[in-house]
Amino acid sequence: MREATVLVNASAGGGRAGLFWERVRPAAEAMAPMRVLMPADPAASRRAIADALAGGCERIVAVGGDGTAHLVANVLLESGSAATLGVVPAGTGSDLARALDIPRDPVAALRQALQHPPAPCDAGRCEGPAASFWFVNIASAGIGGLVSQAVNAIPDRGAGAFLGATLSALRRYRCVRATVRLDDQPWFEGPLLILAVANGTTFGKGMRVAPHARLDDGEFDVVAVGEVPGWELAFRLPQVYLGRHLRARPVRHARARKVSLVPIDPLPPLEADGETYAPGPVTFTIVPGALRIAAAPRRA
Repeated sequence: MREATVLVNASAGGGRAGLFWERVRPAAEAMAPMRVLMPADPAASRRAIADALAGGCERIVAVGGDGTAHLVANVLLESGSAATLGVVPAGTGSDLARALDIPRDPVAALRQALQHPPAPCDAGRCEGPAASFWFVNIASAGIGGLVSQAVNAIPDRGAGAFLGATLSALRRYRCVRATVRLDDQPWFEGPLLILAVANGTTFGKGMRVAPHARLDDGEFDVVAVGEVPGWELAFRLPQVYLGRHLRARPVRHARARKVSLVPIDPLPPLEADGETYAPGPVTFTIVPGALRIAAAPRRA
């Protein structure tokens, strides 16, 4: 077995990921030869992954949150590497791990990341004048960016960080007028609470915004929510956690390979895999089988 590169984001999960790794490292070292990297910041992480790939590394294991997997996936996809991505969830949301059906037991998750044969996984590409990036799980526009921005600003993130940030954002957010086209056809126009372009099923620590999405079917599940009265939001939010919101009056959903968003009013930041990007008009495109991931994507 060739040496794997293990990238540990010690600051993920409000600093819990570093402690997590120290607990599980002996078990990991007994499973496979590895080189462990713990860079100081995202820029150093990107350089470290690029160096590992240049040295012939064939498996990169991301230990951290969704943002850590997002960073590693972006380096892999930008470089055109065929290296396998392993994911060990140790962050705040860990929504990608849900879509990949990664075991909750940390030793089992490590074994899967280090030893499981790769399976093809789709990836999303976002292109726009203000931001261009890849994503694996879900990208969103509207209130999602405010939520991720708030969560990422919390130094010590507890289990309720996403719920608290969501409730706060719902009180502050005012819907933005926008148009959305699917596969170059008009689909939505009007005030937008959120647009979710989903490859995986959940975001925001378990909100099942796209309960039927699959990571390997070559299409996005697209969910748009229009303006919702304030009194109705408290009723609708539990439906999202349960994945029972798709038939609600303000919700539209469809499947597409290409999603184009043009905001009419200024948008909050875009969100992708829990990370935030500059807002503006963007086009999301699915790239089937773009990644090799050490997991079997969960079936809806």
